[in-house]
Amino acid sequence: MTPRCPERPRRPGADDAGFTIVEAAVAAIILAISALAVLGLVSSASRNNFRAEQGQVVSDRLQQEMEAIKQIPYSTLALSSLPTHGSMANNPNFRVSGTQFNVNPSGAANNEDLVYNGATSPEAGGTVSGGTVSPGPTPFQIGSVKGNVYRYVTWEQDGACDNCADRWSKHVVVAVVLDQTPAGGTRAYQELQGNASNPDAGLSNCPTGSSGCTNPGGTDETPWTFWLTDTPCSLDVRQAIAGEHATHNTLGVCSNGLHTGSTAGAPDLMFTQATPCVNGGCDQSQPQYDYASDVEPAQNPNQDTGLQEKIPTNVVNGGQGCLTDIDGATSLLTLGASPQYYLHKWVSPQIPTGFNDIVLDGTGELDLWTQTINGAVYPGKICIWLFTRHLNGLGVPVDTFAVNAGQSGNLSYFTYPQSPWPHGGWTEIHVPLHFLALTIPDGDRLGLAIGVERQGTLPGDGLQFMYDHPSFDSRLEINTRSLLPIF
Repeated sequence: MTPRCPERPRRPGADDAGFTIVEAAVAAIILAISALAVLGLVSSASRNNFRAEQGQVVSDRLQQEMEAIKQIPYSTLALSSLPTHGSMANNPNFRVSGTQFNVNPSGAANNEDLVYNGATSPEAGGTVSGGTVSPGPTPFQIGSVKGNVYRYVTWEQDGACDNCADRWSKHVVVAVVLDQTPAGGTRAYQELQGNASNPDAGLSNCPTGSSGCTNPGGTDETPWTFWLTDTPCSLDVRQAIAGEHATHNTLGVCSNGLHTGSTAGAPDLMFTQATPCVNGGCDQSQPQYDYASDVEPAQNPNQDTGLQEKIPTNVVNGGQGCLTDIDGATSLLTLGASPQYYLHKWVSPQIPTGFNDIVLDGTGELDLWTQTINGAVYPGKICIWLFTRHLNGLGVPVDTFAVNAGQSGNLSYFTYPQSPWPHGGWTEIHVPLHFLALTIPDGDRLGLAIGVERQGTLPGDGLQFMYDHPSFDSRLEINTRSLLPIF
């Protein structure tokens, strides 16, 4: 029998299948780091969700506050007391200075006198009384979102009658300041602004013989301003823009609702309140959305924003898009196979039932932000239609077009050419409108349509337009001596 060799002593742990203490410690550290990373992601997602919830709550609260204030009779639309100046810039009361409030949220001075009980009324004389609007701060809580509401009412003078002391309206500002929380982080306050016109504004107290009024002894012209929005008129109230989208087909009626593509949908809305500023500021850096994501330029499509309108593809009537019957389905097809790309319509809210007929005196202006596509240099020419819209018993629109008094031939459209057209950045153009008097009965709407003429725009293939933006505030101003509704 062969003797066995003596076994060499084993080194502890040399052949063990388990982990050493060092390996276990490293694994524990890695696991802890991974857990912290996951917790960080969860925490970040929770914060983002909470901030989104805060944003929605603030938007809803601002709209509710403004709607409630709009229901207050004009005679009692005043602050119940004078707000006091705040020392912190992140508080809207920081813009209060004595008896004035700076209505410009960007900080540039635009101070207006506050309307509050006990103040002198420049509109009616005497002292303001009966004001029911609390300046706040009024605390509120919706779910886990808490904050305070601040309210301001100021005097704004109508420039239509420079020397008439009674040409005033009231400007309303509502601001929401959220309580600062770790989950929500630091947030700037948000606000919403709107105007309230005196229902007796058509009655002028300018004495006969006054040189400062356009109609001494009678009613004075008032500019009636409508801002172009990206909201379909089926809603009748401007909505915040959710994002970029395909071209709205605006060739139908409001009851059609929102449509894109070939289905005729609601025209977009013209509204009497400007686009509100957000995040406590009002500047050009705010988002500019693409309202025609289905019509992209060949070059730099990501830089395309606003509405892009193409030139007519056909040369019917010499390619003069202005000669198109914009109410005729067959005529619209002469613009191209997809007429919604060549013509865009807006209408106002309905004139309230029982309201007196509104007579448009025949003068106005379209202020429009525009530029060429891709900054290219070429001429441009746009066609503009102004009309009133009535729906007959079958719900079919009957449009009455303003007659252009600035040109012979009883034209039902206006034109504006410029060579070269603004390019390389948004530029505001001012189109004067002179037309024969036009009446809007109750239940009807005021309408506007814009198209691009082929012959006046070649070699370009279209133009861009921006609106529904606080800095690029395309709008229609029409003069009237009639009493105006508050939408």
